[in-house]
Formats: sequence, C-alpha cells, structure tokens
Amino acid sequence: MRLISLLILFIQVSIQLIAQPGEWQAYTSKNNINDIFFKNGKLWTATTGGVFYYDTLTKSFGEFTTLNGLKSTFISSVFIDEQGDIWIGAQNGYLHYLKNNKKWIYFNDIYFSSEINKDINSFLQYKDTMYICSEIGLHTLLIEEGQFSDSYVKFGISPQINGKVNSVLILNDTIWVATKSGIAQSIRSYPNLLSPEVWKVYTTLHGLPSDNVISIFIIRGEIYAATTNGLAKFNGANWTPIFETYGKKIIDIDVIKDTIFFVTSSELYKMSDYSLNLISNNFQSKLKSLKVTEEDIFIGTEDFGIICIQDTSRFSILPDCPPTNNLIGLAVDGNGVLWAGTGTANGKGFIRFENNSWYQYNYTNYPILGSPNYYKANIGMNNVKWINGWGPGIALVGADNEIKKVLNTKNGLPSSVVSDPNYVVCSGAVTDNNGRVWISIFNERKDTVLVIFNPDSSLEYLISPLSFISTGITIDHYGTKWFWTGRNGGGIFFYNEKDTIRGMQPGTRWGRVTKSNGLNSDNVSVIAVDRNGEIWVGTMDAGINIIYDATNPLNRIAVYSPLRGQKINDILVDPLNQKWVATSLGVYVLNPDGTAILQQYTFENTNGKLLDNNVISIAMNNNDGTIYFGTEKGLSVLKTYSITPVQNFTELKISPNPFIINSHNQIFIDGLVEKSSIKIISSSGELIRNLESPGGRLASWDGCDLNGNKVSSGIYIIIASADDESKIGLGKIAVIK
Repeated sequence: MRLISLLILFIQVSIQLIAQPGEWQAYTSKNNINDIFFKNGKLWTATTGGVFYYDTLTKSFGEFTTLNGLKSTFISSVFIDEQGDIWIGAQNGYLHYLKNNKKWIYFNDIYFSSEINKDINSFLQYKDTMYICSEIGLHTLLIEEGQFSDSYVKFGISPQINGKVNSVLILNDTIWVATKSGIAQSIRSYPNLLSPEVWKVYTTLHGLPSDNVISIFIIRGEIYAATTNGLAKFNGANWTPIFETYGKKIIDIDVIKDTIFFVTSSELYKMSDYSLNLISNNFQSKLKSLKVTEEDIFIGTEDFGIICIQDTSRFSILPDCPPTNNLIGLAVDGNGVLWAGTGTANGKGFIRFENNSWYQYNYTNYPILGSPNYYKANIGMNNVKWINGWGPGIALVGADNEIKKVLNTKNGLPSSVVSDPNYVVCSGAVTDNNGRVWISIFNERKDTVLVIFNPDSSLEYLISPLSFISTGITIDHYGTKWFWTGRNGGGIFFYNEKDTIRGMQPGTRWGRVTKSNGLNSDNVSVIAVDRNGEIWVGTMDAGINIIYDATNPLNRIAVYSPLRGQKINDILVDPLNQKWVATSLGVYVLNPDGTAILQQYTFENTNGKLLDNNVISIAMNNNDGTIYFGTEKGLSVLKTYSITPVQNFTELKISPNPFIINSHNQIFIDGLVEKSSIKIISSSGELIRNLESPGGRLASWDGCDLNGNKVSSGIYIIIASADDESKIGLGKIAVIK
C-alpha cells in the first residue's frame, strides 16, 4: 500500500514535459496552389509544400507532407474518388493513395520512368479504373487490384502527339485526351489503344484556338475544349472557336449548372450561353487553379493560397505556414526565435518564426525595406537582429522585433556595383565584445570592405589593402574578423585591428590564406569558429579544412578527408562542440575534433523528414537543442541532446514522471552540468544503472537495469555529478510496470 500511495503522489505532481530528442518537424509553404478539389465540405489543395485541406464547416485545417506520408512535397494534383479515398500526384511522378484515411499505398511506375518531366496533372475515375494524366502520357490503374494496367504515350500518326496529357474525358464509349499538343480521341473499347493509329488527333489545323488544351468538358451533351487561347466547341467533325473567349490564356476551368468559369493568370471570367463576363481582375498574385461550388468560387494563387469569393465578399484560406519554401541564412536569437532570409532574387522579405507562428517582413508591409530580397540573418548584442539584403542594404531589427532602420546608400553604406549607385549588397554582420557591428559589403570594385556601426550609431569605414570580394564574415575568440570569397576564388582573408596575427601582410592588419597555404580550394563557402577557437573552413568544391591556431593560421592547416570533394553549404558548432555540416548530400554530424562522423541525415534515411538533401543553412537554439535546416523545399527541425549545460545543479527535471513501461520509451533527465555522470539508485539503495550524459544539459534513461532488463515498479533516485564530482544534482522518478 505504501508503494501505491507513493506512485499516486508522483502522478499528482505537476510535470514539465520535455520535447524528445530525435523528434522531427517540417514546415513548408502552402501558398502556391497547383490544384483544388472539393468534396463533402472539404477543400483539398495540391501545393508546392504538400497537401492541405480546409473543412468549410469547422473552419479547420489538416495537412500532409513528407513528415506524415508523402514521398514528395511538390504536389501537382489531388483527387477524391467515389469511395472518399485520396489520390495525390507529385511533380516527380510519385503517386500516393490514402485508403480509408488510414493506409498509404504508393505507386512508383511513373516516378521510375526515364523521362525527365513526370508531373501528374489530373485524375479521372471511371468505374473501377483510375485514369492518370501525366507529362509522360495517359495511364490506367485498376483500383481494386492496386496495379497499373496500360500507359498510352503516342496518339495518332500524322500528326502524332507524344505524352503531355493535361486531362481526360470519357463520354459513352468515347475517350477524349487533352494534351499540350492537341486533342486525341478514340473508342475506349478498342482492343489495342496502345497503337497510335487508333487515335484521331485534333490540332489548330482542325479549328482549335491553341494546341495546348487544358481541359475537355461537357455542357448539355456537347463537348468543349479549354485552351491557352480560348474556348472551342466540337461540331462533330472539327472544332469551332468561341469568339468571345478568343485570346484568353486559360489556366484552369470549372463548370457548374452549365455555366463556365475560368481563370487566366490575372482574371476570373464567367460565361453562360455565350455571354462572357469579367468577374474580377483585382488580384495581387498570379492565378493558377479554380474550383466552383454552388455557393463559392475558390481560386488558387501563386503567393497567397486560396482566395474564396462569396457574392461580393472575398477572403483568404491558408494555414499558418512560411510564405516561401526557400528559407536561407538562418539565425536564432536569444529568445529562441528563428530568423530567415528568403532569397537574393525574387525574395519574400525576411521571416520570423516564433511560438509556432510565422511572421513576414516584406516590402509591401514595410516599404522602408526597399526590396523583397533579404537573404541572411545575423544576431547582435542585446538581441538585435541584422538582416542582410541583396541590393537594399541591411535592416536593423530591435529586441522588440520591430524594424528600427535600414542602412543603405542614402545613409552611409557604399554601393556594391558601379552601374547602380543605390545598389548595396551586405554579405554579413558580426558584433564584437565592444558592441561594434562589422558589416561586410559585397563590392565589385574590391575596395571598401567593412562598415563599422558603432554603439552611438556613427559609422566608420575600413578599406582593405588586399583586393577581394567578400561573401561572408565571422569573428573569432580573439576578435579577428574572417572573410570568405565564395566562387570568386580568393580563399579567405582576416583582419584584426588590435592583436597581431602571424601571416599579416607587412605594414597592415590584414592577412590571407589560400590553396597555396594548404586550403583544399580557394572557393570558400563558409567559416565557423568552434568552442576551442579552431577555424573550420568549408569550400564549394573540396570539403573542409581546419585551422588549429587562429593566431598563426598559415602554420597548421588540416584536411578533413571524409568530406573531401563535397560542397559545403554551412557549418554549425553546437554546445557540445560537435560540428553539423550542411552539404548538397545531406547533413553530417562530426565529433568535436572531427575524427568521426557520428551521424548522417538525408532525405532517404529520414523518410523525408529532412525535406531535401541540399541543405543550404543550419541554425540552432542552444537552450533547447532544436536545430533548424533550411532548404529550397522548406524547413526541417530536429530536437537533439545538444543543449547548453547549466553552470550549477538545481533540482533535476525528470520527464515523463511517472514512467510507464511499455507506454513510454525514454526517461529524460534535464538540468545537467557539462559532462555529467548519472547513477540510478533504487529506494533500498541498490545501484540500478550507470549512465554517461552526451555532455550537455539533457540525458536519457531507457528504464533498464545493468543487465538490460526493465526495472520493477517503484521509486528511483537519480544522482547526477560533475566530471570532477564537485557538484551533485538529485531527482526522483516513479516507474509503473
């Protein structure tokens, strides 16, 4: 009874849960809508960031990405069949089938084709057969059998159409195929539809306004075609263009109650009985897809998700998500908030990710930014953010997350290009111990390299005697500024205004390290300073070098052989001094001295949780072990054990508590000092298990004893000690078996 009472007492204690290491999340932009399907009150969308659905009754969202079933996030089409099952087509040809909303079934027949373009464009269900339209051709899949039947690639003889199928229509026993090269028609019951000669082909020679036919549909028993040059009607032998729509570049079309609705890239039209009416051309984004119900018009856009038009009102339908998948130049501030740039061209401003919500700073909402092209975030003192722009200068964001000013050519920054005196590219900003911000300017003249922003907001300028184009900057433990030059091929440069660094050019405070001094390549892409002060140099084409002595960089440069030849995009040093290396082949985790690869994360071995192998940028929240991976396909997030250890023990936080065997996998121990050792003791004083922490604030216990057996129910004492046993931390855990 005493044991039961103790367990009940522990269950009643307020518990602080800890996010589990190894847990992945993924965030993708759903703004770009490729396809829309509506059924049973749910609006389904195919986007360049996966699939999301919107329940029009409950006003709630759901989504699918590679985190929960998809094999690709670039989705080109979505369809709900007569049984309510979901069909999802990807740009890479992967076909997803979610049966009974429980079981994923995948078809890779199109995916493994040798053709380059494999987009799945649309679906049509006819009895027990699913017709799949792709860039390769028209495919049939037997739903019950779960297997592909035939693929029709060539239609007709002269002219002949090769693939590129947009949609299909079956009317009685006739099959009509709309392609980017015309229309093909045949009798569905012909024994050999694989033979091109059984297909009759229609093109502009037969009256079509354009060979690029988006869709074929029926109104009052008559066949119509929507093309990128207007509508046409089949007259029994050829096609007759509908004059009112001639010249309209139709993107998508839908029909309800014999009324045609269609969109061009910027306009929404309605046509009934050959009377064409422009409903709206007041859109802020390119239009891409359309679905119409009796009450609503749903329009898919390129930038703003779904626009819903109800009578005279309109509103947006979009889950909370990043405005773009291209999240680069990542940085995490002192409050654990993630900041990201969006691109050097066609950018979307810069992004803040806080408390699972996304905030966008763009040129439309903040005209002071001057441009949407911001691509790299740096964190300064007092939680100030410096967001580097490609053209507009650099934005200063305060601790309150509001834009305070933008430094540009109008208020002190030098221009980057001769042809445009207002164009300035900032390649990075670092803050020294005195609060001075060193802003690196990408400059084609190779003269002014640094602008110093002082604590009183005054500016100083530093012109390097060594001509180079800087593409990035970092600062080491000695206050030395290190610059890299990217594909410009200059190697790396360094500058220290106070201390003498061996290798400085005579009479200057500047030095240079190149391939002739031991670098693998002069095309340096990133420099990181580890917790021992060593300089890790990543190259664009030859892996990694390590400069062991930052005060004598020419003396000892090591080659990191395991990654030699790889393109290094970014290097992150975590609180345990491990190196997370972003490459075009995934992410490598190296032990502190680089002698071992601890882990490799790829799209394949994480089952798509890492959204793309080409990881462009990495950032970390040192206070909770969250690592962010920026890719061109979205943001992947991983919880890790790499958390900054505490300086002194307080009471250890144990979670979950109680630990229920067969329901929980791990017990997490939080609040450790660096390199803690852990002992698990029974209530009778027996040693149950010795553990070594990974080195940071967090460790785990699997609930097993020294022999690997699950422990019995009871109360267990957890004792953590520092490496030299000078500090002790205590905690308790209830185990229920």
